[in-house]
Amino acid sequence: MQVPYHIKVSLQEYYNNFANWEIPDFSDKCLICKGTGCARYHGYYTRRAICPESGFSVSDLPVIRIKCYRKGDDRICDHITFSLLPLELVPFRQLSLKFMVMAIWIKVNRKLSLTSALDAIEQELNHLGDVADFINISTMASWQQMILTAFTLFLSRDINMVSGKQMTSLQDGDIGLFLNILIHHKTRNVQYPIRGPDGFAWDFYQQSGGSDQCAPFLFGLASQHR
Repeated sequence: MQVPYHIKVSLQEYYNNFANWEIPDFSDKCLICKGTGCARYHGYYTRRAICPESGFSVSDLPVIRIKCYRKGDDRICDHITFSLLPLELVPFRQLSLKFMVMAIWIKVNRKLSLTSALDAIEQELNHLGDVADFINISTMASWQQMILTAFTLFLSRDINMVSGKQMTSLQDGDIGLFLNILIHHKTRNVQYPIRGPDGFAWDFYQQSGGSDQCAPFLFGLASQHR
C-alpha cells in the first residue's frame, strides 16, 4: 500500500538527510488495520527520482516502509506494509509531478504539437543536460493521458477545491484551466504550505478521505488500487 508523504522539505534535502530522518510514528493507528501498537518501521526501498526543473536526479531515493502486524480488525487492504511516497512523486513514475504538469501546460497553453513542445520543455524546464531517456514524444503523451485521467477523477468527486465558476468551466472540459489551477494552487496547511500540483494532489487526497478511506492518488495509480 502506498500513501503520499508530506516531507516538508525538498526531495534533495530529504535525500541528503535521510540517515538522520525522523521516522513517522504510527503506533496510535496503523494505516492498514487501524490497530494501536501495531505499525512498526520496516526499513525502506529505493527508487529513481528525477526533477529536471531543479537538476536533482538519483537512482536510490529511499521510500520508508511501515509494517502492519494485523493487530486491528478494520483492514482497508490485504497489504502487509505501507510505504510513504514523497508527494512530489507519482506512483511508478520517475519524474517529479511538477515537471510533468508544467511540461503539458506548456504544450496546451501554447497550442504546441508534441514535437514542438519538446524543444520548449528542453529550453525552459530541464537542468539535467541529456534527457533523451525520459523526455520524448511517447513519454509526453503518457503524461498528458495521466493528467486527463486525473482531470476526470477530480470531476467525479464532490470536493470543494475550486470556485463555482471554475468548476463550471472544468465541467465543460477546460483542461487548460485545470492545468492553470494545478500550477497556482496553494494548500490550506498554514504551517507547511505546499504550492503547485503537489499541493493540489495533497488536498485532493485529504479531502477524499485520506488513508482512512484508502483514497486514490489524484495522479497515478497506487499499488493498492492496481
